[in-house]
Amino acid sequence: MTGTIINVAAIILGSALAMISRKDLSEGLQRNLKWFLALLAMVLGCYLLWNATHGGLWSHLKQGMLLMVSITLGNLLGLLIGIQKALNRLAVYAKEQFQQPDRANGFKVASALFCLTPLAVIGACLDGMSNQAGVLVIKAFMDGMAAHSFTRVFGKSVLLAFIPVLAFQGNLALASHWMAGSFMNPEMVDGVSGASGLTLFTAILLITDTGRPRLGDYLPSLVVAAFLAHWFW
Repeated sequence: MTGTIINVAAIILGSALAMISRKDLSEGLQRNLKWFLALLAMVLGCYLLWNATHGGLWSHLKQGMLLMVSITLGNLLGLLIGIQKALNRLAVYAKEQFQQPDRANGFKVASALFCLTPLAVIGACLDGMSNQAGVLVIKAFMDGMAAHSFTRVFGKSVLLAFIPVLAFQGNLALASHWMAGSFMNPEMVDGVSGASGLTLFTAILLITDTGRPRLGDYLPSLVVAAFLAHWFW
């Protein structure tokens, strides 16, 4: 749960700084942080892929193909389920709240946006399965900046959003740790890590605000990758 603890600390720190300083983060600082996080996401994605694949040239090619198939099938499943559509409705609701801010809704809006994100699910799963906290560290930076901005709009209730984040990501990490130790073999864990690494490259567009990828629709890829890795890795 290391990543979740870092994420919680970032939310508290970002909100507390907003209450103390009463100053907005400069656009230049936010832009530089986003590009730094994009670079970090690229490095972490490469690292996850490197750690997930093993063997000789043929094995690497086979595993790479399996990961690409997992991403494709997972995305199709996500589209059928409508994961990103649901997340888009949440984004529209949040935008409406910012246009007519009500301080009573600060905790609710912040909690939903911090918890119901693809990076929260991917990061918590990796944190629990293989003690890989990198994705949640990236999310922590993003949430810390967001908490600072949210607190400037909605007030100090945003700080309490760390509680549902701790509960959601912490329980998901514990559940993933239990699954990895109970019935998942190392190949399945590698499959999840590899699919997560590929998904991070898509997340770079979201981090830098250069695109709007349907990141939520890729979440089923983790499950697909685990099963394909179990049979064919």
